[in-house]
Amino acid sequence: MRPDTNTFKALAREFLAALTERSVKPAAIPPAHLPFLADAESEPIRPRQKLAPSTRAAKRPPSIDPRPEISVVLGSYNRRALLERAIESVRANLDSVRGEIIVIDGGSTDGSIEWLVTQRDIITVVQHNRYEEQGQTRRRMTWGQFMNIGFRAAGAERVAMISDDCYLLPGAIANALGRMDEAGGAGLQVGACAFYFRNWPQEEAYYVQRTLGGNLMVNHGIYTREALAAAGYANEDDYAFYKADSDLSLGIWQAGYAIIDAPQSICEHFMSAEETARISNNATLDHDRQQLRNRWPELCSRTGTRKMGRKLLDWQDDARTAERVFGDQLTQQAEPQRAVSSV
Repeated sequence: MRPDTNTFKALAREFLAALTERSVKPAAIPPAHLPFLADAESEPIRPRQKLAPSTRAAKRPPSIDPRPEISVVLGSYNRRALLERAIESVRANLDSVRGEIIVIDGGSTDGSIEWLVTQRDIITVVQHNRYEEQGQTRRRMTWGQFMNIGFRAAGAERVAMISDDCYLLPGAIANALGRMDEAGGAGLQVGACAFYFRNWPQEEAYYVQRTLGGNLMVNHGIYTREALAAAGYANEDDYAFYKADSDLSLGIWQAGYAIIDAPQSICEHFMSAEETARISNNATLDHDRQQLRNRWPELCSRTGTRKMGRKLLDWQDDARTAERVFGDQLTQQAEPQRAVSSV
């Protein structure tokens, strides 16, 4: 006599329940762990461990705003006048994109912090990164440590990075996001997107850079949070300041992600005469260059270094944005020089 359908279903449920119970039976807890596990006596059923933690955000409760489409991270120290202009350009770019702004301030004393904390749309983190000791300025943290604070605080799946002396032209962020979507639709696993930039007023042409091995890198641009995590975020130990962005870009390539360019995403970077002189005679830059070679020796062959360079953009800004935004900074630099020459 065959069992009826209901009896068969009941037996099947009991069998599956017993099978499940056996499969999730908790492993024996080492005696040394017991004093720290307050729930051990209930023999809890632990969630199955994932092979790799997901960087994708889960759906949020209806009472909470959705995550931003883009997080914009800036580091700053004692450059309030330039920082305010950079933020102005970011805000204009976020008019058409749901975004957030994160500023990591290194302990400014020029009024930057006081201004930042009054800006309700900016997430401000103050990390006193410099101090005086025996008449010398010391750094407590590397560029990688400093920027990782902002990268890890970012709420969006895509994270833009610019400097506090940058100015984004209209549409830079939206155009880069569209470019990343287009490349993804073509089957490319995009980890980052580089903005075209120039160091004004020293340079006229806009470009993106190829680092060791001829690999495209991000000076200013957008990363995916997934690629940042896969690359281990910015190197916090080997570089003081200058080459950690090159290293991060190589780490993204190494993790299997591509870095693309965004020809319609333009970033003006103001380079003062003082900074230009400092870079041209800088032991820290020399140190960081050597560290990059040490970290990526397989890319330092004659062929690998020959592939380094720039990809130029055939475009000029008829609006002369850099001159309009940064022109007064050149005047301020010239006045002390005239004063010195007249003494």
